[in-house]
This record gives sequence, C-alpha cells and structure tokens, in this order.
Amino acid sequence: MADQKRLRVILRWVHISLGLVLLCYIYSPFSKYPAFKMFVRCFVVPVVVLSGLWIWKMPLLNRLFRIK
Repeated sequence: MADQKRLRVILRWVHISLGLVLLCYIYSPFSKYPAFKMFVRCFVVPVVVLSGLWIWKMPLLNRLFRIK
C-alpha cells in the first residue's frame, strides 16, 4: 500500500512540474525557439497526458494488472 502512495505522489509531481513547463511554453517568449517547441510537443505533452490518465485510472489499472 505504501508503494502505491509513493507512486501516486511521484506521478502527481511529474504531472505538476511538466504542466508548469507547458504553461511556460504557452505564456512565455520561449515558444519562439524550435528546440523548446520540439521538446514540449514530443515529450512534455505526452507525459502530462499519460501521467494524468494514470493518476485518474490507477484503481482500474491495478485491478487489470493485479497490482497490490
């Protein structure tokens, strides 16, 4: 049970920190740089989406894969 709590905390902080990078992309002048654009589009957005889904559907995934 403690492992599940630790995993949820780690996923939450990854989601929040990369969400802040996404906000920097939207609201700052860094979006002019092609390397930053590529990093956000290819890494940050997929990881934010997957971590959010993982946090949201963790009980269902635990039942499907029998993680206890």
